[in-house]
Amino acid sequence: MQARKMLFDVIPSICALSSKKISIYNEEMIVARCFIDFIIFSRKSLGNTFKATLDERIQAIQEESQQFHNPNE
Repeated sequence: MQARKMLFDVIPSICALSSKKISIYNEEMIVARCFIDFIIFSRKSLGNTFKATLDERIQAIQEESQQFHNPNE
């Protein structure tokens, strides 16, 4: 619901900025905005998945590092 409310707040703002020529949109601006939206969406919806993956990788690196320091094991 909060995302829907935010969407209804943002759309009129974008329209107002466009109509007053305050914000001009070209291909680069649209691509940049889509990328930023993708990053925000990914973080909100997949944040725990990314965290779990990175935690597993950290643990694997730490184990490899310990084996390097203790080659007899």
